[in-house]
Amino acid sequence: MKTTVKLVTAIALVALCSNVSAQTLKLAHINRNELIVAMPEYDSAMVKLQRVEQELMNVMEESNVEYNRKLDEYQKNQDIWTELVKQSKTDELMAMQQRMNAFREQAQESLQQDYNKFMQPVIEKADKAIETVAKEQGITYVIDANPQILLYKAVGTLDLLSAVKQQLGIKD
Repeated sequence: MKTTVKLVTAIALVALCSNVSAQTLKLAHINRNELIVAMPEYDSAMVKLQRVEQELMNVMEESNVEYNRKLDEYQKNQDIWTELVKQSKTDELMAMQQRMNAFREQAQESLQQDYNKFMQPVIEKADKAIETVAKEQGITYVIDANPQILLYKAVGTLDLLSAVKQQLGIKD
């Protein structure tokens, strides 16, 4: 079985190499993140995201204020309360902490979902513009030139960033 898989892989590689050598490859690169950040739609998405984030922060702050108020009350009165009242207040504080922690986790998940929702149209527009420019210039492959991703870039390689920005109407 392993021999068959190796044989099929080798045949596919040979076929791919012969097919690639028959074509003229034209490679280009673009820093997609830099493009996206330069788009006006990115700023709009970030404003929406910051609004949502601020709303969530306000709710968490209100909860913290209420929790701290109840904690202060507990600390001031614990010596005069009966055991039953102290236990009730302790349970209330613990329940508040659990609700606050659950809300914090849900808020993080919600914020990530909102980020994806707001950024998806921006990313799609950037990708479409990259594809359009690549087709116009007869480019076979476009590689993301993000400095954290790209391992090597030769001097003088074709950078599509300015052409795609022009396609989107973004001034440098």
